[in-house]
Amino acid sequence: MAVTFHLTHACNLRCSYCYTGEKIHVGMSPDTAEEAIQFTLREAKLTNVTVIDIIFFGGEPLLKRSLLYSIVDRFNELLASDSAMKATYKLSTNGILLKKDVMVELANRKIYVSVSLDGAPEVHDAHRVGLRGEPTSQQLQHLIPEWLEWNPCMNVTCVVIPSTASKLDESVDWLVAQGFHYVTVTLDYSADWSSQDFKQLEKALKRLATIYERWHLKNKKVFVSCLDVKIQSHTRINMAACRCSFGISEFSISPSGRLYPCVQFVQEDDTNDYVIGSIQDGFDADKRAYLKQQSQLDKSECTGCAIVDRCSKWCTCINYASTGTLTQASPVLCEYERIAVPIADKLAHRLWKKRNHTFIHKQYNPSFPILNFIENLVLEDASDATYETTKIDR
Repeated sequence: MAVTFHLTHACNLRCSYCYTGEKIHVGMSPDTAEEAIQFTLREAKLTNVTVIDIIFFGGEPLLKRSLLYSIVDRFNELLASDSAMKATYKLSTNGILLKKDVMVELANRKIYVSVSLDGAPEVHDAHRVGLRGEPTSQQLQHLIPEWLEWNPCMNVTCVVIPSTASKLDESVDWLVAQGFHYVTVTLDYSADWSSQDFKQLEKALKRLATIYERWHLKNKKVFVSCLDVKIQSHTRINMAACRCSFGISEFSISPSGRLYPCVQFVQEDDTNDYVIGSIQDGFDADKRAYLKQQSQLDKSECTGCAIVDRCSKWCTCINYASTGTLTQASPVLCEYERIAVPIADKLAHRLWKKRNHTFIHKQYNPSFPILNFIENLVLEDASDATYETTKIDR
C-alpha cells in the first residue's frame, strides 16, 4: 500500500510547468497528521498489508520538515511492536532546503530522497525558478556532491517540456556527469506539444541512446527511465505488477485530511470531483469504485496499436493531465511511446548482439537492483576510505 502525505500547498519555487495549483500557505496540522497516521494503520490492517510505502509530497514538503520528522517517528513508534507490518519512507523535493543538517535527519530515519533537477543550468533555470523568477541552479549545484556522498543511489527526476525537448540527451548526460546513477525522465503531459517538438524529442532520444550504449560498453551502470523502462516492457513479463492501482492500493492525503486517488488530483484541494473520502470519515466506497472503474475502461483509441501492451496508457494521472478525463488515453503519451519504444528496442538489440554484460545483467537478472545498490554503497565507502587515507598521508 502506498500513501502520499501532502504536507503543504506552499513551495519555495515557481516552476512554470507545476500542476499543483496556487502555492497557498496552508499545511497539514499536527492533529491532522496524527489522524492520518492512525487512518493509514487502520486501513493497512483492514486490508492485510505488510508493507506501507509512505511518500512525502507538497508543495515542497521540506518546508514542513519538523512535521515530516514527527510523522516518521510516530509511525516507527507505533510499528515497533508489530512484527507483521513495516513502513518505508520516500521524499520528493526540489532540493533547495536539502542541506547537511536536513540530510542527517533524513538519513537517521532512512528516508529515501528523490530530487527534481532538469539538467544543466541553462535548461534547469529556464523553468525551475524562485519566488521572484530568479534562477535556482546555483543554489543546487554545489549541494550535489554532498547529496551523492550521503546517498550515491539518489534518484533525480528530470522534467521535459516542449522547449527543452531538443536538449534531453544533454540534460541526462549532464546529470550523469554530476554522479547520478538513477535518472527518471518524465514529460510534461499537460503541455501543448507540436509535431516539431516531437521531432526534436525523437532526435534527442536517439542521441541519448547512443550515449547510453557508450556508458554500457564502458561498464557504467546507469538507469535512465525513458530507455530502461521501455526495454523492461519487453524483457520482463511481470511489468503489469508495477502499475499503479488508482485509489485502491495507493491514495493521497491532502493537508486538510481529504483523500484522493493519486497525487495529480490533490492540487489546491478545493473541489469534490476526485475526493474519495477523508481520514475522519473513511473512504467513500461508491466514489472510490466508480473512479477506479472509469480509469480502467478500455481506450478505444488504443485499439489495434502494436505497442498497446507496452505503453503507459494505464497511468490515470498522465491521462488526466493531458486530457482532463480518466477515460481517454493521452495523445501526448501516445506519440511519445511511438517514438521511444523503437529507439529503446534498437538500442537493446545492439547491446544484446554485443553480449554486453552490464546490459544483460541489468535487464535479465532480477537481483540486479539490489546488487547494484550494494555495489554503489561499497564503492562509495571505499572511496571515502581512500580519501581519508590520503588526508592522513599528507
